[in-house]
Amino acid sequence: MEENALKQAWAEYILRLKEEKNPAAQPFELALLRIRDENSFEAVTANNIEKQFIEQDRNKLFAYLQGKLQNRFLQFSVIVEEKAENRPVIETTMTSKEQFLKMAEEYPLVRELKERLRLDLDY
Repeated sequence: MEENALKQAWAEYILRLKEEKNPAAQPFELALLRIRDENSFEAVTANNIEKQFIEQDRNKLFAYLQGKLQNRFLQFSVIVEEKAENRPVIETTMTSKEQFLKMAEEYPLVRELKERLRLDLDY
């Protein structure tokens, strides 16, 4: 099993989850993949909640990966490693206050204009 093929199939499955607005998409994105041998790999998560999301979708994921990777002997396990330092960083949506503070940091005149016009922003 090639790592690139596995990661590509995993990413495509995540896209399907996002299209379905499935909340399991984020735990799938956060999971690290480790190939153990030609027919098996591990999905490493940081906590039991992420593991449960992946386990709930296991049968659909299993069928998808077997078809995509053309490997009927494919096996995988989901394990929890609390110290997953190599986890990818996912950008979260910023609140209105965070957006304003970032904009004011980048463009100081925005803050000056807010104060000059005596605007009270609803955060």
